[in-house]
Amino acid sequence: MAVFDFDQIQPEHITELYRRKIVQGENVTVARLEAGEGATTRTHRHQHEEIIILLKGCWRFHFPSGDVTLWPNQMLTIPSGVEHSSEVLEDVVAIDVCTPRRQDWINGDDRALHYDPDQSLWGV
Repeated sequence: MAVFDFDQIQPEHITELYRRKIVQGENVTVARLEAGEGATTRTHRHQHEEIIILLKGCWRFHFPSGDVTLWPNQMLTIPSGVEHSSEVLEDVVAIDVCTPRRQDWINGDDRALHYDPDQSLWGV
């Protein structure tokens, strides 16, 4: 058992518009995400099932089946392997829960997805 405090975790600055604080469990990753208006996610897919809980702002997700726009207190589930991208319409604060663990966030393998010379692209 472990207790974590997001107020005590140093944020990882992915770009100027995006930062996250990560907590790893044995089989799950939980992150507190903050992204500024205009931040986008490149189209990608991953093995992780993902649940995004929007606490503040407005965030639009793009799927082959259509777009979904999240508002505060709404949640989105993204099944494993589903292609998606996104754009932040208003500054957001969100909780992102992934299973299995996001080892790519810890070892930096996701950096290629985040890289943008304009510092405006990032990946969930």
